Amino acid sequence: MIFMNVTSRVIKNSSLLLFASVINNVMTFILTLFTARYLGTYNFGLISSATSLVGVFGIFCDLGFATYAIREVSRNKDLTGVYFGTVFLLRVISSILTCIVYVIFIFFSNFSTDGTNVMIIFGIYMLFNSFVLCYYSLFQSNEKMEYQTIGNVIYSVSVLLIILLIIFRSGNVTIVAAAYPIAIILSFIYCSYITIKKYPRLSVCLEKSFIKQILIKGIPFGITSVFTSIYFWIALIILTYMAGSVSVGLFSSSQKLLLVLSAIFYLISNAIFPVMSELFTTDKNALVDLYHKLMKYLLIVGMAIAVGTSIYSKEIIGIIYGSEYVVGAHALTILIWAGIFMFLSGLTSTLLGAINKQVSVTKNAAIGAIFSIILNLILIYYLSYIGASISTVSTEFLILVLMLYALSKTEFKLNLKKSVLPCIQVILANIIMGVVLLYLNLPFIFAIVVAVIVYIVALIVTGAINRNDISIVLNFINDFKK
Repeated sequence: MIFMNVTSRVIKNSSLLLFASVINNVMTFILTLFTARYLGTYNFGLISSATSLVGVFGIFCDLGFATYAIREVSRNKDLTGVYFGTVFLLRVISSILTCIVYVIFIFFSNFSTDGTNVMIIFGIYMLFNSFVLCYYSLFQSNEKMEYQTIGNVIYSVSVLLIILLIIFRSGNVTIVAAAYPIAIILSFIYCSYITIKKYPRLSVCLEKSFIKQILIKGIPFGITSVFTSIYFWIALIILTYMAGSVSVGLFSSSQKLLLVLSAIFYLISNAIFPVMSELFTTDKNALVDLYHKLMKYLLIVGMAIAVGTSIYSKEIIGIIYGSEYVVGAHALTILIWAGIFMFLSGLTSTLLGAINKQVSVTKNAAIGAIFSIILNLILIYYLSYIGASISTVSTEFLILVLMLYALSKTEFKLNLKKSVLPCIQVILANIIMGVVLLYLNLPFIFAIVVAVIVYIVALIVTGAINRNDISIVLNFINDFKK
């Protein structure tokens, strides 16, 4: 019963964020549908390059302080004011310094005039997004996911409406880029209002011992984020310099779909991390059960997405981006398999962080970053964006192996004997679904409905979903109705 309550709590927290994710993804889908066609591969590549650079530089705005604050506050809510007041001050300082370095980097890079303008505009977005993410950390630590949900929706809806207006007014790529900072500023205003109204007054503690504690224990989380950002975004950055904006546009069209999976897991991780951190100090057995159960659920979801996307990659690219991008569909067929490894390694690294093993996560992320850089330099030289796709999948698989090895050194290690049968059951269910889809050869939209029905039946027949799983879902539904 305790385990079911914990699982329902995680699902309930996740459901709010997943609701926002669904809206965000729908908005992103519509946005991409228009911008990719309107801008073309070159200008769409500029936006993608700016996104990747901001993704890397943006990590330095935090350096892990907020993540550490989430873990500590989730264990003691009375620490909310002093932790996040101090962390927000540190965030302002680090964000301003990061933006200065970012602007210098852009001006010394060999970008076109339009490229430079787009990069600078995204720098403004990076600054305010850093503040918004700090607010989100505050909400997560107190498990108030509804505030983050609204903040996400405000941003996604705003950026879509603004860009559609710009397209209607025939704006250029620079004007399109301006929509992103405007939308994030609106989200920032909302988050500031909620923080002032709903939370205790934030206070700053400048005691040397407290600042030192945040720095020492928070930086490993930050360094991990830096390395994770590098091995995820480095392919786009190397493509920008080695293959040009057209290859970037083709690769990013597929990578953006992988980003959807990444965003979904990021939201799930936000809901799981505070719960795992609390269980580490209150009920370790429940924590072990939660980890094993979530690993199976993520494998069920991730593998189904990978199989379905691989079969319909050309149709998916054609529907979203248009015929101009279909030539890059092979990249999606390869790249989507990184999603499975990303889900499983991400959950494992979240658990490691919750049990105070963030240094191990940092070491593994560093190895992954170095491996990714070397492999991308080699494969992109010979295979362009296809090489970048292979490198991404290989890196995510390596990270999963390293995370599982690190976890095996703790009391929370994955029980491999108990995990073999569920893995086989999930694989068999996916084989059944894949064979049915290939045999019927339905149009993509109809295939989605058939795939869901066949997959659910296959999961039940193979035993991948058992009575305990059904009980958890029913328990969650009953709790949600209350």
